[in-house]
Amino acid sequence: MNHTQHITVMLVDDEPLIHAGLRKALHQDAAMRVICSAYDGEEALMRIAEYQPDVVLLDIQMPRLNGIECLKRIQEHYPWIVVILLTTFDEEQYIIQGLAHNARSYLLKTEVFTGLTEHIRNAVNGTLVIPDRIAIKLAKFLQQQKDVVAKTIDPAFFERYALTRTEQRIVELLGKRFLYAEIADEMGVQIGTVRNHLVTIFEKLNVHSHKEAIALIESNFI
Repeated sequence: MNHTQHITVMLVDDEPLIHAGLRKALHQDAAMRVICSAYDGEEALMRIAEYQPDVVLLDIQMPRLNGIECLKRIQEHYPWIVVILLTTFDEEQYIIQGLAHNARSYLLKTEVFTGLTEHIRNAVNGTLVIPDRIAIKLAKFLQQQKDVVAKTIDPAFFERYALTRTEQRIVELLGKRFLYAEIADEMGVQIGTVRNHLVTIFEKLNVHSHKEAIALIESNFI
């Protein structure tokens, strides 16, 4: 952190209303100073390189580069920057990824303006802060993950939908709640390759979304 009396803050979110609300909340505290902002992950990295704030309030779901990938790069190049993730209630997987890459704290976007400056101070002082609602849901999610990892997919499922070996592997990882980037890393391919395979997989499974695919895969665990 800098050695002035201010805690310098950067806002990263693709919603202008969130920016406006955060600025208003932070301006009420003389010790907080918003020094820059960005509306997507790529822009955020450019601004961070220029301004190097003490704290980054970072949205998880953003265009061009999501918050988790942005967090990884911040930690790689600027490990002293405190990153607080802005999240919705149903993003458990991303929250787990954030923990793994040293996110210091979490704020629910539905409650982001409540106790914001105190939350930032706690994070700067080294306290990991997770809202109770997220902590409870995370505990349930981790137990579900443990149960899922122990299961396998019925081989008849692969035959029924005529999935290739590559598609089978992607489906297995998808069923274990791997993110697309994690599937790419596990298989040693580009994330675009995974997305291309998933287009074909979704057509074969006759599903129209990630959630529908997960539900169908989980119904075929043995």
